[in-house]
Amino acid sequence: MRNLISFLIFILFALLAMWWYYSCPICLGDRDSNSTIVKQIDPEAEAKAKKAYEDSIALANGLYALDIDNNDIFRYPANLQINNSNLDVFIPEKLKGFESKIADYIGQHQDQELIIYGYETSAEKEADSLTGISRANFIKNILIDAGINGDRLVSKAKLQEYSYDENGKYNGGILLNFHTLDTSRLEEVEKGIANKTLYSDFGSKEFKPDATLANYALELKSYLTKYPAKKVLITGHTDDIGDNKSNQYFGLKRAENVKKYFISQGISAEKLSSKSKGETDPIVPNDSEENRAKNRRIEITVN
Repeated sequence: MRNLISFLIFILFALLAMWWYYSCPICLGDRDSNSTIVKQIDPEAEAKAKKAYEDSIALANGLYALDIDNNDIFRYPANLQINNSNLDVFIPEKLKGFESKIADYIGQHQDQELIIYGYETSAEKEADSLTGISRANFIKNILIDAGINGDRLVSKAKLQEYSYDENGKYNGGILLNFHTLDTSRLEEVEKGIANKTLYSDFGSKEFKPDATLANYALELKSYLTKYPAKKVLITGHTDDIGDNKSNQYFGLKRAENVKKYFISQGISAEKLSSKSKGETDPIVPNDSEENRAKNRRIEITVN
């Protein structure tokens, strides 16, 4: 019996020695100083693993946007922040300007739209407070203020399980993905381009093209390239401050300024005409400064 036990112990140590010699990762390089251990590495697999790791870090910590081929449009180390007390989305100082990057990309890719996903937990969804969609709309409104056509921004809720910290905050909560416009969405966007109302501080004495006008000029140029037979009518409107003759003049001057700007952006002058309706066609009563500002507008009609 003692011999059997001794034999089994010998076999165990022999197996352990064989594993140590052939498999021990610490010993492989030191076993023979004259030998070289070559590890075969697949470069493509290694690159994918690295990208997946970097993506996981960015997903957890930073704000990013992907194009339709899943390539980065931008990637920040900081992220937006949501909370459990209201539906606002906090934008850190390090993210200032992300809306300009989105506007630039959309301006260069007229066939695309941006899907804005707002996160919500299952508990928030069950509460039926429209948490996710409200958070997405918060960012959508910021992008519209930055001059991006709201017709090319889609808000959606995204179910995601996460926990707020002790201060009721969560680092993240918004996902941005670009998508190629399908036929129905493209028709909707083009309808908006062909019938556009602009408010670009047209009540001021000096013409100042803003981001909304700049982005619309890109859309209009692309639209006219697609439909070369169409023409553009630019109509200036004013409030009722002053006399009718003066308002006719100011309405035409502002329409002419927009026309000149479109020409400077590469739109053919032959496709553009301008006129004024002055104060004669208000969309709301001129009974407050807010309403008068709405009546000071430029209407674009493409036929």
